[in-house]
Amino acid sequence: MSTLARTWKLYQASFEVLNADIEMLLFPVMSGATALAVAASFLLPMHQTGLLQQLSTGEANWEVYAILFACYFALYAVILFFNSALTVCAYIRLSGGDPTVRDGLRIAFSRMHRILAWAFVAATAGLVLQWLRGRRSRGAGLLGAVAGVSWTLINFLILPVLLFEDRGIFDSIQRSAALFRKHWGEQLTGSFGFGLLNFLLTLPALALGALIWPLDKPAAVIVSVVYLLILAVVLSAARGVFTVALYRYATAGQGSRGFTAGLIEDTLSKGGKVEWP
Repeated sequence: MSTLARTWKLYQASFEVLNADIEMLLFPVMSGATALAVAASFLLPMHQTGLLQQLSTGEANWEVYAILFACYFALYAVILFFNSALTVCAYIRLSGGDPTVRDGLRIAFSRMHRILAWAFVAATAGLVLQWLRGRRSRGAGLLGAVAGVSWTLINFLILPVLLFEDRGIFDSIQRSAALFRKHWGEQLTGSFGFGLLNFLLTLPALALGALIWPLDKPAAVIVSVVYLLILAVVLSAARGVFTVALYRYATAGQGSRGFTAGLIEDTLSKGGKVEWP
């Protein structure tokens, strides 16, 4: 079975869970809207004062990076909170329960100290990676790119670990890294497959826009943007469900609703090999 075919089966399993709890789609919507407001409150003043230009040219001083860190921290905190609520609901559903939006928000709020601590670590890492990418040195830029990919993969399962295991932040990072080293196949292949399928699912937006453009340019833009926004919400929720299913398999060795052991094992057995359909 090709990477694309396996990923589509994982999508179908994720959609089955979302169909049972359609309200989980509210979390990406709330996350996106809140994050947009937070980003605008930081980035618009930075643009007006020329601070963003300093970042792009590598001329920023520590004060600019301090503001950028505050922006990163606020964004991470917002996004992680709503992603945590989604993760909680997905875990309850995959465990046979019937979650509500209130359940997700309540439990995520009870873990707020862990979420904020992880947001601080993630914002620090994000700032360092941004600094490396902003260097004019090719070596620093390459190091930043490699470190960014490694950091993402190592912390692939960090949210479930933080939410469902009694561990501190650095212990949780080690735990996520250990799970990654043991079960890196489904994470790397799954990440690649999701990226490829996500790209393919965006193509209809371009096709719709191209068809409507000669008739009504504003309508073409609106239709394309609405399609992409809806797609982003659904795919974000599906990815959250997928991550919880992998966490349950990695920690308990069992499948979940829709995510049969056979399907996950088939993904695992392929390791990180990229197979084109």
